[in-house]
Amino acid sequence: MINLFTIKKILTLKFFSISFFLILISFSHSNENQVCTGGFTKWTDDGELKQIREVKCISEQEYKKYISSKDYLCKYYQKSIWKESERAYGKKQYKYTNEKLKQIKILKDEGKSLCEKGDFKNGEAKLIEALKIISFTQLN
Repeated sequence: MINLFTIKKILTLKFFSISFFLILISFSHSNENQVCTGGFTKWTDDGELKQIREVKCISEQEYKKYISSKDYLCKYYQKSIWKESERAYGKKQYKYTNEKLKQIKILKDEGKSLCEKGDFKNGEAKLIEALKIISFTQLN
């Protein structure tokens, strides 16, 4: 008799196999190189495989334009700070004190404000300070 865990493994394998196959087909039909972000799925409590984030693809030229934009690092650092200190998963991973979380938030807000005003160098510096606090916080 097959248990529920085995069924989940089989379904997951089939899902990823089909997804991989579809991605390969999409690449073979495009004339331009593409850069794709990974999709994300997870199992719900009632045993269903739910897609959280879909695969998104852009042309290589659009990707190069995106990463060479003046505000790229500002956006990247802010997203990293959010993942590690504001998102529930990040908070579980680190032993943050309330003081450190407040300090990180203040630095992030200051950096974001400077970036929005076009002062990318100083904005990035504030965001990097926040990331250093995260980096030197002990993991659980």
